[in-house]
Amino acid sequence: MASAIRLPIWLILATTFGGLATLAIVVVAWGINRIAIDNTTTLLNNIAGREILALEESLRSELDPALQEVTFLARYMADGKVDAADDQRLGDLLIGSLAASPQINAVTFIRPDLQTVVAARDVEGQPYFSGIVDGLRDAALRQALQAGMTAKVPKWGAPIYVPEFGHPLMSALAPVWDGSDLRGVFTAVVSLPAISQRLETRLVNQQAVAFALLADGRVFAHPRLVHRGLSYSTTQPLPRFDAVDDPVLAQLDLGKSVRADALRNGATDFQEQEVAVGETRHLLIFKDSLNLIGVPLTVGVHVPFAEVEQVFVALEKALYGALIVIAVAILLALLLGLLIGRPMRALADATSHLAALSFADAPTLRHSRFAEIDIAADAYNRMRSGLGWFSTYVPRQLVPLLMRPDSDETLASREVEVTVLFTDIVGFSGIAQRLSARRLAAFLNRHFTLLGRHIEAEGGSIDKYIGDSIMAFWGAPEAQADHAARAARAALAIAEHLAADNARRARKGLKPVRIRIGIHSGRAIAGNIGAAGRINYTLVGDTVNIAQRLEQFGKRVDDGKRAAVISLSADTADLLPDDVPIALLGDEVLSGQAMPIKVYRLGNGD
Repeated sequence: MASAIRLPIWLILATTFGGLATLAIVVVAWGINRIAIDNTTTLLNNIAGREILALEESLRSELDPALQEVTFLARYMADGKVDAADDQRLGDLLIGSLAASPQINAVTFIRPDLQTVVAARDVEGQPYFSGIVDGLRDAALRQALQAGMTAKVPKWGAPIYVPEFGHPLMSALAPVWDGSDLRGVFTAVVSLPAISQRLETRLVNQQAVAFALLADGRVFAHPRLVHRGLSYSTTQPLPRFDAVDDPVLAQLDLGKSVRADALRNGATDFQEQEVAVGETRHLLIFKDSLNLIGVPLTVGVHVPFAEVEQVFVALEKALYGALIVIAVAILLALLLGLLIGRPMRALADATSHLAALSFADAPTLRHSRFAEIDIAADAYNRMRSGLGWFSTYVPRQLVPLLMRPDSDETLASREVEVTVLFTDIVGFSGIAQRLSARRLAAFLNRHFTLLGRHIEAEGGSIDKYIGDSIMAFWGAPEAQADHAARAARAALAIAEHLAADNARRARKGLKPVRIRIGIHSGRAIAGNIGAAGRINYTLVGDTVNIAQRLEQFGKRVDDGKRAAVISLSADTADLLPDDVPIALLGDEVLSGQAMPIKVYRLGNGD
């Protein structure tokens, strides 16, 4: 592979993508910019921006006054400006609201007992009417009161049909609360056919038909709502879009609409759909509007396709040529992407194993013909080898901390509360004399692996191996509130595993392996300690010495029956949960200590 040609990635990318991009841009820019941008975008933006945005603003100007009116009335009553029981004052106030907002057909104040103050316009020949009605038998008033009671702020209610009006209505609702008590609900009613009629007169293009649909397909606004031929009911206050005698709108399929990319220059989020009625094609342009009545609403227009058809024919021809160029560019880009992407992906996957400190699963990368990738792969392979060895010489819990940017601060020497554990094999001298050096090393490696598995499973750090002994600790470099319990669980797991392993050895005619364990909790200095060129993260202090003395103390109480004799201090015992089995052995003076301490045995049984 040393003699293989390796090309720089920048040269390949610059030559290939630069050439393809130049070719594609020249062809597409010449065809689409001259035809599509100058004609199609201008025309469609004109239709969409002029008609739909105007339609949306017209709907807002029709609906907002009703919501603003009930909001004002509710705040007016909440501020104490009018009494909820003052029928005369309320009637005058509601009449004034009608005069201020010509879009509103009626305004009401519904009390909790459904006694309702009503003000309406054009009732039985009168320009304005106000009075008191009993709403107990009026389903619309009951529905409005119920919707208002569930509202914390002013909002729009659902469309309703009131037979007395003869057409569908929308009500803006605003509850008035006195603490947790409801004073009543103000409503402002607008006529949807009247809104539709006014919208139709505001369209600039006389051939355009405006519409607004609810999410379930019901027609919120449409010129056909003005005609008396439609039938309404209290259960179906609005017709569906395919029931308003509009053959173009009846073919609308929101699930098959496509986003009009050409419309994005100046008016975003429009969608378009082409339909045919007989021999005539039509273009539907619409958008989602979520802020008009508090629920999803689709507003749009449809126009005869003849207005834009000639432009689309020219655009189609230009697009065919552009598509051919783009297809070639895509194929070449895919090929190049595969050639570069595969080794880069392999490098990324392999590096992710190192990031997760999973050195055993990290693969060795192959050489690449791309010079930069080959250099990166070689650097990765050397890093993988070095980190693999590094992780075997450093406690596993320290590896991620050493790789952090703030490792110097994290591992700086400081006094911490820890639990220290020492182990020692009973009768190791005799074992060492019976085994060859090779078998002795294998024996110790297997033994340390067994112990280390349970220490690390409980989040402990193995500080060092001293002959046949292990020193481990919990609570550093990162604090562990349950460091004593973790050490005790690790010791019990080791004892259980050794007992099971000794049963296996007995079946083979081998002698059991027994150990002593000492555990002590207290303050110790933890940090990087050693010479400038060779340091260890370790513990220093009397806590370490006492743990080792407790392991040696196990010789005094060893009856030769247990796989592990576990001795721990009162300082550790006091930190253990109640369900951890311990037994007091008495007050003992440990080697090198002047004062006696209470010593406990960890584990069940005699």
